[in-house]
Amino acid sequence: MALQLRRGTNAERGAITPALGELVYVTDYSTAGVAPLFIGDGVTVGGNPVGASALSFTGIAGNVTPDQDSTRDLGTTGDRWANAFIDDITVTNTVTGNVTGDLNGNVTGNVTGNVTGTVTGSTVGHVVGSVFGDDSTQIIDGDNKNISNINNINFNTGPGTGLNEVYQINVDSASNQVRIGHSQDDEFGRLTFTRVKAVGTIPVNESVGRVLWTKTENNADTNFGVITCSQNQMVLSVDDGVHGFSKVLRVHKSGKVDVNGDLNVEPAAEFSVNGIALLTPQTGAPASPTVGMIAVADGSTWDPASKGGTPNPYPAFYDGTAWVAMA
Repeated sequence: MALQLRRGTNAERGAITPALGELVYVTDYSTAGVAPLFIGDGVTVGGNPVGASALSFTGIAGNVTPDQDSTRDLGTTGDRWANAFIDDITVTNTVTGNVTGDLNGNVTGNVTGNVTGTVTGSTVGHVVGSVFGDDSTQIIDGDNKNISNINNINFNTGPGTGLNEVYQINVDSASNQVRIGHSQDDEFGRLTFTRVKAVGTIPVNESVGRVLWTKTENNADTNFGVITCSQNQMVLSVDDGVHGFSKVLRVHKSGKVDVNGDLNVEPAAEFSVNGIALLTPQTGAPASPTVGMIAVADGSTWDPASKGGTPNPYPAFYDGTAWVAMA
């Protein structure tokens, strides 16, 4: 003989008050999100669920497995578990809420919200939001895309580069200077500009790196100074705004120096000036002269050629013994 319990929908259950000890089976418990079985106490409308809130499961030897994959829930949005004490947990979809304590292992997917504490290991993917220091000072402003309040930035070149060195960049607020230093004692800092061309070669006269000076006035930027370097030469120029290099000082890799010369041609002499050179007349012989030195005598206070008369400056060169007039 079969034993049948009082049964009905969850709405029907909510309209009755089961007697003390009376069992009620909810036929639509799955879609209603409630326990399938309730027991009456003669007072509570609808009875009390026979389940997590009414029963205590201890000493379970085995696995607790749902009858369908990715279908059943543990608790509801309105009936939550207080605490879970679990050695290991694997989540394949979304974790919503706060995680307090250590989270060890890999997290694949998105972490939305605040992360308080230390993140040890590698972060692969996007970090969306702001980052704050231990003193709650904002370091990375995710909204405005700014990085600020940083004392030092350390770069480790690491193995595989031929170097294993740490460089440090910091800002001296007293002098408003950005400083690049080396972590090792008595070691100099380095700043390298690299131009990469995947296919072919870079022409010898084309720039491989530039240092550019700009000014901002009335919300407009203007370039006014540049140092550029190619494989053949280094050039310093007061820029015309379009990198025209119309007036330049150039040091060629041969050691030759010129002013306002053709950047595509090696200077003809060790020192070449495409323009006018000015030598200020001297009132006395240069100290410690060497052969070939050129100077302009004022012809009065300093008159090595004894021309005499009113001041009449003239060029002279040192022949190793005396200053000889060139004109």
